[in-house]
Amino acid sequence: MNKSLAPIPIVRDDNFFKQLLPNLIPGLIAGMFSVIYCISFAALIFSGELSPYLSTGIGLILVTTIVVSIVVSALTSFPPIVAAPQKTTAAVLALLASTIVTAMSSASAEEKFFTVIAAIIFNTVLSGISMWGLGWFKLGGFVRFIPYPVIGGFMAGSGWLLLEGSLRLMTGISVHLNNLPSKLPILFQDNLIMQWLPGVILGILLAVILPRFRHFLVLPAMLVTAFIAFHTTLALLGISIETAASKGWMLGSFPKGDLFQFVTISAITGANWPIVFNQLGSMAALCLINAISLLLNASGLELVAERDIELNQELKIAGIATLVSGIGSGMGGFQSLSQSSLVYRLGGRSRLIGWIAAAVCLVILLAGASIMSYGPKMIVGGMLFYLGLEFLIEWIYGGWFKLSRADYAIVVLILFIVAVVGYLEGIAIGTLAATVLFAINCSQIDVTKRKLSGSTYHSNVLRTPAQEKLLRELGDRIYIIELQGLLFFGTSNKLLMQIRDRLKDESRQIPTNILLDFRLCTGLDASAVLSFVKLKQIASKQQINLVFTNLSPVYLQRLQQGGCLQTDDKTCYNFPDLDRGLEWCEQQILVTSEETPTSNLSLQQQLEANFSHPEQVAQLMHYLKPVHLEKDEYLFRQGDPFNGLYFVESGRVSVVLELGNNQTKRIRSYTGGNTIGEMGLYRQAPRMASVIADEISSLYFLSNQDFESMEIDAPLVASAFHRFIVNLLAERLNHREQELKNLLQ
Repeated sequence: MNKSLAPIPIVRDDNFFKQLLPNLIPGLIAGMFSVIYCISFAALIFSGELSPYLSTGIGLILVTTIVVSIVVSALTSFPPIVAAPQKTTAAVLALLASTIVTAMSSASAEEKFFTVIAAIIFNTVLSGISMWGLGWFKLGGFVRFIPYPVIGGFMAGSGWLLLEGSLRLMTGISVHLNNLPSKLPILFQDNLIMQWLPGVILGILLAVILPRFRHFLVLPAMLVTAFIAFHTTLALLGISIETAASKGWMLGSFPKGDLFQFVTISAITGANWPIVFNQLGSMAALCLINAISLLLNASGLELVAERDIELNQELKIAGIATLVSGIGSGMGGFQSLSQSSLVYRLGGRSRLIGWIAAAVCLVILLAGASIMSYGPKMIVGGMLFYLGLEFLIEWIYGGWFKLSRADYAIVVLILFIVAVVGYLEGIAIGTLAATVLFAINCSQIDVTKRKLSGSTYHSNVLRTPAQEKLLRELGDRIYIIELQGLLFFGTSNKLLMQIRDRLKDESRQIPTNILLDFRLCTGLDASAVLSFVKLKQIASKQQINLVFTNLSPVYLQRLQQGGCLQTDDKTCYNFPDLDRGLEWCEQQILVTSEETPTSNLSLQQQLEANFSHPEQVAQLMHYLKPVHLEKDEYLFRQGDPFNGLYFVESGRVSVVLELGNNQTKRIRSYTGGNTIGEMGLYRQAPRMASVIADEISSLYFLSNQDFESMEIDAPLVASAFHRFIVNLLAERLNHREQELKNLLQ
């Protein structure tokens, strides 16, 4: 690895001063950004009728930043992380505050303020409990199942709310998409255009310049330049601060003294709680979005730092920090991706980063609010406008290139609903649209892994050559479908249509057995069960057997509840695996066929049909000894030494692999006319599996000693025997090769 690209190790030195020096600059920069965001978020939330309480709002959000920075930095698994209030939270809280103020039109300003603070406290406590609960129950991973387009639509909608908030902050006018035509003439009046136009220009410049020049000093340099340019212009025009404030260009007149005021108790006792409870829907959605945003931030930090972060632990920590901040009427906060990435790239590796950032906010908090009187609205409004543009550029412009058209349409839909109707409605409709799109996409997935015919795909039962030939000729009557994935209303209906098309195919034999294998299925819902009930009705009318294999107990129960696989069901049959289900289907063809060959031939008669010189079979029989097996009796066990070859005359035996824990797996079954152990005759290796009788069976045994005697005493018979074995193995190999080709098609 290139040493310049290797991640800088986390500092573990306990010497405080050795840690302080390399982390001081990153911590101060993080604190500076936190202060800028605190002022911007407070101005966004406490605007319009709440603007007289802006200084208190700034203090509350500064306290929030201090609390979450200290708590998260002390407990996090990633020491250089920076925690702060988030812009998405601020955008939604600004909408919530605006809704509350509108609903309380006849109330006093103080009552509106206390109700907004009570709503923020309630939302903060709710968010803290939800994040802590998700982490405690280790449910962090489940939040990632929220559709990605819904997250994108939420981000784009938050960007739009930030744009609206920035205009409301700079002009005092609530501008929405549905009232934009009536508000545009007002916005372009001479007394208002100079309130919002400079801020919009600043926001656009930030959006254009910052992505191209990523140095951490660019943003503060641009804001400082804008501040100096603003006051220089006022001085050149001879406009005082008081006059600029009267024109609506300044943040406002702030009282002297500390910014922070403890208003929690007053808010709880003086709030209009029915109005607060009316916002529960938006609060619940914000709790979910906060958890999603935190997990996305943590995932992004894992990529930046090239290390794993314990997501559930970070959720619990953020929940605790948010709950503590709620005591001070704060809006809560959690781990910030942008600020944490910045300090990490600057070399910060210690928990001191968050504590230094908290100290910077504390200094501003104690310095008082009077210094804020010199703050131009255009800078704070421009900062908010930039944050909103950042969201919209990422998801509306960038989303066009990185999302499918259907997903992109959902993002735009959510943005439109948020802008015209409301935030909660946009999330709800977007989630519904994403769910419908997911169902449509899933219904396009083919749940049929393979479609096979009984003429080319056989069970592991080796039958007589005549029976094998018959199955190849009539095997197309067995239609085998290996299912995969989730079976629900979309995919199961598609499966039903495929089967109907096969039944209408006049170029092939009409199936008398349809075998459905569920080994690779991951789910079966009620609508899919209905499709199988319809399939049973079709099969019953056309006298077709439905054979189900590899059904889990849950799937079996659902099918039985739906009306399939009942106790006296003459149409549906259930088998534990595909091999046994296919064996039953083959047996149905052999039993019902008029051409079924008799199976009561002696071994000599069966061998004579396959030897090039049938007269040699009689000599071969002198070297064979008869063996009789009762049902479930073992012929030999796995691991026994090889002692000879067996011929099956009648009945059936199975080769089973012993897996341990009293578990076995059937490898192959043999009926009359087949041999067992022909490979061992040449390899002389121990028995690789056990052989057990499935029913009363008659066999013949050719021992190693008798085989050697035959090679010496009857070389022509031995030669014919070798030729028989070679032909047998070649036939089996050819059969397996053909099966493999069919499976690969």
